[in-house]
Amino acid sequence: MARGIFAVAATAFLLAGCAYTETSSMLARGGYYDTRLTTAQRNAENEQDRKTQLQRDQQRLIDERTSIERDTQRYEQQLAALNTDLKKSTTDLERARTDNKLSRAQYDKLKADLDQLRLEEQAQQYSRADPGVKQGKLDELQSRKQALQDAIRALTGSR
Repeated sequence: MARGIFAVAATAFLLAGCAYTETSSMLARGGYYDTRLTTAQRNAENEQDRKTQLQRDQQRLIDERTSIERDTQRYEQQLAALNTDLKKSTTDLERARTDNKLSRAQYDKLKADLDQLRLEEQAQQYSRADPGVKQGKLDELQSRKQALQDAIRALTGSR
């Protein structure tokens, strides 16, 4: 039994001695510091990569925001032009009615169409729809407005 205890103690001292020797040699040549330095450099590189990715994401978001603002400004300009045209059409329609160039039924139909276009134009101003959908609706409103203006001109005989 004493031999077993001696063997275990000798093995423990041997392992401790090996660990001590390895630690001493690592310290002597700066190994632990090199390991810590390498780990710190790796962490710094990872953080730099993360920072670069975040900067790319930020730039992408800035570009998207700029694009959305540009689209919004274009839609607002188109809506303003449409509103101006609708006001002119309303004026033309009222003038045609006062000059008796239209029957009451024709006037009522064209006035209802104009009012409907105006309501849709106003709804479009406050719409949060996807830009593609919004542009499609604006194009549809423009074509309906043009058809209505053509009908007013045809009935009134003006150009």
